[in-house]
Amino acid sequence: WESTYGLMEKYGDLLTGFEFAFDQGIPDHFIKGMPFFTPDNHASLENVRSKVKDSIAKELLAGRMFGPFTQEEVHASDGAIRPINDLSYPRNNTNTKSVNSFVNKKDFNTTWDNFNTVSKFFTEEKRQVELALFDWEKAYRQIPTKMRQWRYLMVKDFHGRFLLDTQITFGGVAGCGSFGRPADAWKEIMRSHFDLITIFRWVNNNLFVRSLGSTTDMKDVVAKSKELGVLTNEKKFSSFLVEQKFIGFVWNGIEKTVRLPDGKIEKRISQLLLFLNKKEKFGYKQ
Repeated sequence: WESTYGLMEKYGDLLTGFEFAFDQGIPDHFIKGMPFFTPDNHASLENVRSKVKDSIAKELLAGRMFGPFTQEEVHASDGAIRPINDLSYPRNNTNTKSVNSFVNKKDFNTTWDNFNTVSKFFTEEKRQVELALFDWEKAYRQIPTKMRQWRYLMVKDFHGRFLLDTQITFGGVAGCGSFGRPADAWKEIMRSHFDLITIFRWVNNNLFVRSLGSTTDMKDVVAKSKELGVLTNEKKFSSFLVEQKFIGFVWNGIEKTVRLPDGKIEKRISQLLLFLNKKEKFGYKQ
């Protein structure tokens, strides 16, 4: 990352993060009158119990989580424990502030290529282009967090035990920026290494754009990413085609059009029709 692509000047913080982990902006703090804070998981978690257990098992196997530990094993007198992923909980509680309330989101900005950005490109680009997709495998889970902040990022399992989570979580304010910086740098590397017009990124999903006649192959992109240590979801990348679905829309690189996927409008209308029946009842999973 550093020697081959010269990213130190623009992404010096990124290279430091890879070596020493990424700061989540969480300061050391305590809850007055409480040695620790370990709330129960949200009740809705029971609806996906098996999936959560499978996810935890995979994280433990991959070495991104450690445990489980009992409360006695993880509790120390020098700090509070918050084994939750919903880092905005509790809400509006002046006595017990959430982890996220201590974090300044402006410190963790990142790029987002939304509909307006992509559509502007298709409107202005005169060349006929081909499109391909690339997906980071377990995007956030590839980014390590600072060891001193682990105590605020622990997870409680279904038996009241605690799991030490060493990677960024989806529930943290800093998550987007902590992942976004490496993803932005990776995008710049891909653009400089391959014959591409541009790359658009929405979190872990990437739309590659090449001109007609370009020899850039997505298999080579996957190989280069592996060389850089980026885990790749090989089932979710696609070769260059005229059309690709990205951020919920189907883009055409030859005709320069954008549309909703087939059946999307009909599906949404059918969903709305249910609400016209005042006697209809809906369960949580719906």
